[in-house]
Amino acid sequence: MYFDAEIIREKSMDPYFKIKFSYVDKDFIIKAGIAEVIRKAPVPQITYDYETRKIIEDKDRSKLELELLNVIISYLLSAGISRTYKGRVVLSA
Repeated sequence: MYFDAEIIREKSMDPYFKIKFSYVDKDFIIKAGIAEVIRKAPVPQITYDYETRKIIEDKDRSKLELELLNVIISYLLSAGISRTYKGRVVLSA
């Protein structure tokens, strides 16, 4: 399996993230996919661009979605986070 991803910073703000990614697995290959993730409890919502949706529509995409969520977690932890009294996550610059 190969996975490479980056968060598009100009279009992302917690809890909304836009991710550009490449994914190669035994089931499918995505060279330039775009995913929009809404980090919302209890289950994050992930939507894909049209080309990616056509490739993964009938495949098991749980590994891909876990990798996308892992990118978001790594981004939040590397950027530094602090919690407000309302429970929202605020990214520090």
